[in-house]
Amino acid sequence: MSRREMLLSSAALAGAALVPGTGALAADEKTRRYPLGIQFFTFNALAIQGWTKFSEAMGIARNLGYEEIQFAGLMGNSPELVRKRADELGLRLRTLHIGNDQVRAFWAPGGSIVDAQDAVYTPTGIVQVARVNVPIARDLGCKWAVVAGSGARNMQSLAAVKQMCAALNQAHEIAAQAGIGLSYHGHRPEFSVLEGENVFDVMLRETHPAIRFELDVAWVAAAGADPVALIERHAARIVSFHLKDWTAQGKAATAGDGSIDFKAIHRAAAKIDDPIFNVECEGGQNVDLTEQARRAIDYLRPLGWTMKV
Repeated sequence: MSRREMLLSSAALAGAALVPGTGALAADEKTRRYPLGIQFFTFNALAIQGWTKFSEAMGIARNLGYEEIQFAGLMGNSPELVRKRADELGLRLRTLHIGNDQVRAFWAPGGSIVDAQDAVYTPTGIVQVARVNVPIARDLGCKWAVVAGSGARNMQSLAAVKQMCAALNQAHEIAAQAGIGLSYHGHRPEFSVLEGENVFDVMLRETHPAIRFELDVAWVAAAGADPVALIERHAARIVSFHLKDWTAQGKAATAGDGSIDFKAIHRAAAKIDDPIFNVECEGGQNVDLTEQARRAIDYLRPLGWTMKV
């Protein structure tokens, strides 16, 4: 029996604690439930084909049981049109990754995405990304605009990290004026040691305390850090998560296919005020991402995610 099967089986037994006729968990189960969203990047191959396919992908996410969507840019579609479709489907839009549309525009055919990221996420670029995208996040009805990452050059020295943090502080001011919050999505370098200091600790220290962070638990694990320990230490600065797994072979994987303890993450997240969770599925040759998205929600639901038991 696989780890996934064992956890699903044990969680199913816990379902015996449901209050008869209500579908709600009995008090002694003490498992709080969180809405579960999906990072729309999962459906990019379909969504880039125009509005009809973009809208179809939103419907696929809803039909799989996801209750929220986090977009990684709108690919030229208007926020009004996207929000209307989300309302029709009953999907919440609480966070928007910003900068992805700009990175796609700067990604040269046959070139490296790293070059595009370095072009977009300069300190000046981060501020401009906020100016362009914060109004879109606001018009979607989002609570948070999430700077989607950093160029590699921002992580080459602590001085560069601090310059990026200064830019994030300016972007925060732009977001605050629009009535929404600013967040930042880290990858492996943000949870590594640079010049003898933990980069995440530096970012916490150098950014405005109202700025929140989105933990991609797979990238945290990839850097050798413990996502549960980070949550417990820094709950006040964390607002959202990407849920994907990390394998012993050093690869990102669908939740439940690696070594990350998602139940412990669920417990630790109780320290966070209204945490936001989005599944993200990685691509690859001959990988059916819709099926991976289905497997992820099937794995996470018995552990306390989604409002429908």
